[in-house]
Amino acid sequence: MPWSGWDPLASFLIAYLILITATPLVKSSAQRLLLTNTADTEYSLRNVLSEITNQRGVASYAVPKFWTDDRTGSETGGNLQGVMHVAAMRGADLEDVRDRVRNYLSKEGIDVTIQVEREGDGTCWCGLGRTSPLSPRLSGGF
Repeated sequence: MPWSGWDPLASFLIAYLILITATPLVKSSAQRLLLTNTADTEYSLRNVLSEITNQRGVASYAVPKFWTDDRTGSETGGNLQGVMHVAAMRGADLEDVRDRVRNYLSKEGIDVTIQVEREGDGTCWCGLGRTSPLSPRLSGGF
């Protein structure tokens, strides 16, 4: 009588092959869904974001979320895209502040959508007006 363990052994081998080939796909998908960036990109992004409060009329910023545009088909060569919230100083023109921040980030190769509100406006969903304007809040997606 032949050994009856071939069928379970073949099933285990096939399951193992599926596991090792699917793992990179799952990791890549999770990184994109969680908006993760490479360490180099994150480092340069933090440097760029630290200069936002030096733009005229900007009091602070919050909830910056950036990701790599992967429509180019390249894993490493895509542009950064993102969204963020900016608090404008009292008396500053909101459109001017938005344009200044957008132009600054555009020069750095970042396409961003910006929500601008007055400093101290506590009605925002992100809580920007309820925190100290001296320290920008960075949260996730970075």
